[in-house]
Amino acid sequence: MARGSSKTQNTPLATDDYEMVQSAGQVDNSGRFTISRKYYATNEQDLLLTPDNVSYAGKNMIPSSLSFQKISGGIWEKNIEFTAAVGAQDTGVVRTLSTTGSDEGRVQLEVSAELAPIEQHPEIDEIIKKYNGFAEKGKVLFPKTYTGTGTGTSGGSPKPNPFFGMRYYYQPSATLRHTYCTSSMDNNLFNNVFKIVETKSLPGGFPDLTALANRAGVTLKYFWQIQMPQVTVTGERIEITKIYTLLKPMTQQAAEDMNKLVNI
Repeated sequence: MARGSSKTQNTPLATDDYEMVQSAGQVDNSGRFTISRKYYATNEQDLLLTPDNVSYAGKNMIPSSLSFQKISGGIWEKNIEFTAAVGAQDTGVVRTLSTTGSDEGRVQLEVSAELAPIEQHPEIDEIIKKYNGFAEKGKVLFPKTYTGTGTGTSGGSPKPNPFFGMRYYYQPSATLRHTYCTSSMDNNLFNNVFKIVETKSLPGGFPDLTALANRAGVTLKYFWQIQMPQVTVTGERIEITKIYTLLKPMTQQAAEDMNKLVNI
């Protein structure tokens, strides 16, 4: 048997033809623990075989990828990657991200702006009132000039209307992804799907978005809707990504009403 081999009855790897060399390992902030091992093969028929598992640092590592190349004559070099899940209690690399919770893993926030119909603006009623807007065939339109309010009975002289011809406005768009690894499936993983939460309830400890206040004194907040999670299973390592999408500004009452619909 070659040096470094570990052939067992349950191991399909033909270690009589292989010499194992320990290679690199790494742990990332999502809790993905990876090591790689190198083998040298003299039997081409064994190139696609891997061990069932290996033990490293007290973890049961499962093969997750395999690559090989012929290096000379009848010798092939094989690289096998093994993975497992680790938590904050195992390593200082996987640390708590949130200052208010115990969320582990990696949080990614993607923010952009997208065009939305002007009719969907959270303060469209105030804009219509100020800039002399009117509805026509289900669309809100604005004249070339407008007369401001609060300057006498006539409202002052006509002014160029900044909303003339405007059909869209920039609305913030954002997606937050929380990725972490675990060794067991969470039975409550789908319990909160489609529910709505405020920014302060998101993983990662992000500060709340600036609240908007319309002229009627109603505070409009930003809310996020929890989407279906993504789950990847590799051996005994389970990678979960929880996804949150930003909703357009709405009142607290509207968010509560929407949550009631989701819970039905």
